[in-house]
Amino acid sequence: MINLKLSFILICVTSVVMGQKMDKSKLDSTIAGYYKDPTAPGISCAVSQNGRLIYRYAIGLADLKEKRAITSSSHFRLASVSKQVTAQAIYTLVIQKRLKLEDPLALFFKDLPVALKDITVAQLLQHTSGIWDYEELIPKERKDQVSDKDVLKYIRQTNRLYFPSGSQFRYSNTGYCLLSLIVEQVAKKSFASFVKSQLFEPLGISKGMVYEPGATVDERVYGYHPTEGSYLFADQSVTSATQGDGGVYLSAEEYHTWANFLVKDRLIQPGLEQLFGQMAYPVKDGIAYHFGWFIQKNAGHKILFHSGESTGFHHIVYIDVQKDLVVSLFSNRDDFMIGEAFDAILKTMGISKPVLNGQHRSTFAWLNGVYANE
Repeated sequence: MINLKLSFILICVTSVVMGQKMDKSKLDSTIAGYYKDPTAPGISCAVSQNGRLIYRYAIGLADLKEKRAITSSSHFRLASVSKQVTAQAIYTLVIQKRLKLEDPLALFFKDLPVALKDITVAQLLQHTSGIWDYEELIPKERKDQVSDKDVLKYIRQTNRLYFPSGSQFRYSNTGYCLLSLIVEQVAKKSFASFVKSQLFEPLGISKGMVYEPGATVDERVYGYHPTEGSYLFADQSVTSATQGDGGVYLSAEEYHTWANFLVKDRLIQPGLEQLFGQMAYPVKDGIAYHFGWFIQKNAGHKILFHSGESTGFHHIVYIDVQKDLVVSLFSNRDDFMIGEAFDAILKTMGISKPVLNGQHRSTFAWLNGVYANE
């Protein structure tokens, strides 16, 4: 019999976070105040510091049909949280001296329109390319899912940009789909294989993956859309099969392995540290962007955060680099409850939310506005 009661794991009653005790029972109560029903789609929350998981909590069902509970080892499709993985795949090739951030698209793809040829890898990473949103180019009658190669095909038909490349910020899924194709061009292997062999396996992440058609996802979480009194199965859409902009599947536990690799390895490398500092491109409200992260500098601390929005899924992740602190929330329901829950969790932990903009109720809502180019 599947236990449909609240699923959670507590390592101990309290932990020390940022020199203060974190009351786990208060965190439990905070999350339970938003996600109350263990028989509905829910959430997996985790906190780690200094490379060690200090809090895990999960409630709800990964699959309503099978009545299978969400746990900290359940695999979610990460949507735009995947962009940090795509960016690190590119940076791995930079470290290996197999490409440069200044390289133009014309170096990797033939038959590009003139307007696109000089867009650089760095501009794709920063969302400053001005390249057209592929979602606007999909024929209305299309029913089968779009691939990253389809994205390339669509933008080859558009000899125009929203603005001159490098002149302003506009969030772009197209750019990160092209980055995955650049990895394939340079590495001479599939994007999924490159991420697995160069990034995940060296960290001991054996079940997480970039999804490919026909692959089996262990302990897979399915996505749902809340409606009046029920939840509609909403796991896939025409745009949910692209890889570079949102195709990574990880569990909460695996994500913290990944995030701690970023904090303890990648983010302390001088080259990447400079890119996250001087080369991060301003977005608004004191927030900048680079390498798959929104970046805030606050009282000497570098705060990284990003959300993921896709049919059936809403997520948000947070890193305080100096405090070596990682917070993640993964949800298989695509409503905005996660926004208020995330801000409340930070408040319970004594942390200010990254964006203090009165026009938005939550950090998640602020990010949603950025994605919509508001």
